[in-house]
Amino acid sequence: MSLATEHCQADAAALSTVEAEMLLTELNDWLIAQKPLEKTFRFKNFHETMAFANAVAWIAHQQDHHPDLEVSYSRCKVAWCTHSAGGLTRNDFICAARVDALQG
Repeated sequence: MSLATEHCQADAAALSTVEAEMLLTELNDWLIAQKPLEKTFRFKNFHETMAFANAVAWIAHQQDHHPDLEVSYSRCKVAWCTHSAGGLTRNDFICAARVDALQG
């Protein structure tokens, strides 16, 4: 089953470093920087950037799992981390895969 087709689970447990690195191989160009799982997306203009940020917000609302977003004119940095678990969980990777799916 693809990560993008899975659904976030309440009270997800933190992943080990090895588990996180294995799941990272299923994503497109995401990085693990300290605890957050992050990626910067680039766009041609502000309209495209905001459309993307709103799509990420919709995914977050649907999954009840919310990222940190940094939005500027032509880029959006998305960072996932399950603060309640004290690190990365499978939920972070599920949401990252769903965000990757936005770009086809």
